[in-house]
Amino acid sequence: MGVVHAAFEGMQIFLGGVGTAIRGQVAALPKVQRELRHHGVDLVPHFIEIAYLPTHPHYDAKSFARHRELVAETGGTFSVVPSGTTGLAADAVWGDAGLGELRNWQIASAALAGRLIDLAARHDQLVAYCHEPVFAFAPLHASLQCEAAGVGLTAVYVSHATAYAHEMPLPNPDRLMAESLPVHWAKMTPRVRLGAISRHMSDHLIREYGARAETFVPAGNGVDTTDHWYRQRSRAELTGLLTRHGVPVDRDLLVTFGRGVPYKRHDMLIRAAAEIRGSAHPVVMSDPDLPALRHLAERLQVDATLITSFDRELMAALLQWERTRALTLSARNEPWGMIPMEARLLARESGALLIAADSGGFTEQIDQGVDGFLHVPDDPSDLARVIDRVLGLTESEQRSVRRHGAERVRNEESWPKKIIESLRAVVPEIDAAADAVLDALT
Repeated sequence: MGVVHAAFEGMQIFLGGVGTAIRGQVAALPKVQRELRHHGVDLVPHFIEIAYLPTHPHYDAKSFARHRELVAETGGTFSVVPSGTTGLAADAVWGDAGLGELRNWQIASAALAGRLIDLAARHDQLVAYCHEPVFAFAPLHASLQCEAAGVGLTAVYVSHATAYAHEMPLPNPDRLMAESLPVHWAKMTPRVRLGAISRHMSDHLIREYGARAETFVPAGNGVDTTDHWYRQRSRAELTGLLTRHGVPVDRDLLVTFGRGVPYKRHDMLIRAAAEIRGSAHPVVMSDPDLPALRHLAERLQVDATLITSFDRELMAALLQWERTRALTLSARNEPWGMIPMEARLLARESGALLIAADSGGFTEQIDQGVDGFLHVPDDPSDLARVIDRVLGLTESEQRSVRRHGAERVRNEESWPKKIIESLRAVVPEIDAAADAVLDALT
């Protein structure tokens, strides 16, 4: 059987959560392949993206070559489809709307559908995960041609965010239409399903878009717990990284990071820091730059370190540093969020405890007071109260929170587990072997 992941980032460029998910799949699939072969299932992965020019500001040739090689080692393929732009058009809309606009999505989806039909002809079954609006029309096109082509294909539309959640009060009507099409087409044919990355997102699509619960299959995001990035760095390595980026190592730290978009609410840490009156030093790492954060810190007279680029090694160092007391994530209606999983695995021995807004997918990832802490969304005073609570924890209490957080990630949120849970929902042969495969993988 073949498994396709079609996305606008991951292999060639890296922007955020979807890219992290794609790269996690690339890393985890060989383990899943090996176990499925013991049960008579030969899984072949295919990764498809829109085409980018090497001049794209987020193009990473070194990473692209490495991930393409990893895919080839599995016997899989990587290919591109046009999107109607030359990598980054002047009017391309980035962020939660994906690349481009309606015409771009139509072109990319139609091209993807043709590619899926060709790939399905090579396999007994093909499961295609179509990520985000850039590929929202592909499930319709592909499902309509399956019978004529005589192929077995299930297309899963995976929404990682929606216009209705993040563009209100004036959402992009084209994006609303694009997102709605696979939601309602899934009611018409079993060849199309919706991927649920969280209860929050599936409930949102049911409530706001009219989706039906029975059309969902699990499509949760996880982490590759064996990735070298999760190694424990030495104290010298940590201090070197922090000092090179101007982060004070002689003070307790509070950190937050993520894309520089307003709904991530990085301002909440600055506002809460103003209320705790210097008990810890706030560090914000966001890309692109948000000048409003600098103005806010100046107005509230908060001494903060604002880093206007995103560096994964610095992220790891900030989380593992012995004087980092908390990571705060204050976005409202976060669809799921990869950082809570990454952070608790990185900080399993020392460093940041997790504080997140009691909203969206964050709520599902935290057992209050056991493996992390929740604060009232959009309430900097409540965030300050929770920070004070964390600052007052004993060493023993901190170790307990870290241990429970890391165990939760290892036991519930590994990529092999997420992959099998999703595939078993649409492929009977994998469902029959799933429990044995999961036992072997864990």
